[in-house]
Amino acid sequence: VEVSMEHLLEQLLQKDLGRRLQVGQEITELILDQVRSPHMEQDQSLLDRMVDAVASSWVNCSNFKVVLLGMDILSALVSRLQERFRTQVGTVLPSLIDRLGDSKDQVREQDQALLLKIMDQAANPQFVWERMTGGFKHKNSRSREGLCLCLVSTLNVFGSQSLTLSKIVPHICNLLGDPTSQVRDGAMSCLVEIYRHVGERVRMDLVPHPSRLNQIFSRFDEVQRSGNMVLSPLSDRNLEDEDSIDGVRSSSSSRAASLAGKKAHSMASFRGSASSSAAKSAGRDGAGAVDEEDFILGFEDVPTLQIYSNREVEDAMAKVRDVLSDDKRDWELRVAALKKVRSLLLAGAAEFDGFLQQLRLTEAALKLSVKDLRSQVVREACLTLG
Repeated sequence: VEVSMEHLLEQLLQKDLGRRLQVGQEITELILDQVRSPHMEQDQSLLDRMVDAVASSWVNCSNFKVVLLGMDILSALVSRLQERFRTQVGTVLPSLIDRLGDSKDQVREQDQALLLKIMDQAANPQFVWERMTGGFKHKNSRSREGLCLCLVSTLNVFGSQSLTLSKIVPHICNLLGDPTSQVRDGAMSCLVEIYRHVGERVRMDLVPHPSRLNQIFSRFDEVQRSGNMVLSPLSDRNLEDEDSIDGVRSSSSSRAASLAGKKAHSMASFRGSASSSAAKSAGRDGAGAVDEEDFILGFEDVPTLQIYSNREVEDAMAKVRDVLSDDKRDWELRVAALKKVRSLLLAGAAEFDGFLQQLRLTEAALKLSVKDLRSQVVREACLTLG
């Protein structure tokens, strides 16, 4: 027997708690049965009212059983409507973000699963996350923590190329100073997960409380040593590249391979030319100095990068300049920026037309680094300039 949209809406607007618990499962089954509810896609106005009723009256209900039924109904609507549910995402997200902070584990888990289902079947992850970042300031600390967990799940299910992370990282950095320890821990885990997927570029985008910087970098280093990185050749781009939202990029792996070959050749020829100078310095007092072997090892002891375009080189060097030009920045950020220059060189940046111009523009910032009061910054600056 066919059921009208009006009948479904009437059932959803039901206020009586007992009645809701009775009809919830039936509504879910009717939505999934296209034979019994054939007109659902045809009346957008009624559909809007249905979704609004579920989000506001069911998912926001104080009875957790009604909440779970409400999520079942939304899940059924996503299954039925697929991409046509995209227009409803903005209606349901506020309620779903609220429920991330629910006191019941079952509700929080079902909520996380529903959010991932929406990203998978109705709208891409970037579309959903652009409408979720306000949740990082939610009044309920458990919702803030839940959003961090959701981001980790999003990365693991869809990959880093599904998001423009540069728009999300600042929100997570703010949570490192959250008054609630669980939220701070969640934010830290989030940053570590982003690093695991994206790699070194995320260091340059961090704006956390300076007291946490050492801890963050230490966690990054642990992940890198553990061998648990999940980098792909493209994944390092999504912090800055707007084209990365859909995961579609124009890149040339053959060019990257040829650059890698040139890198190996250039370092080999460098070693040859440097060996003659080793004898001259052999008898010299080495206290506080860097000998040839230290220099070669130190120069190459930097994170690995892959670059595919002139624009990437220019953007990366611009960020380096910003950091090095500000001697008030945390010294570890300045060290990371100097290492970034060497990473770019080893990745073949000199083969791109814009690099030399960028290097000239960085001259004043490099001079500032050599005069820095921090010996570690001076050492890295000298290694880089050498």
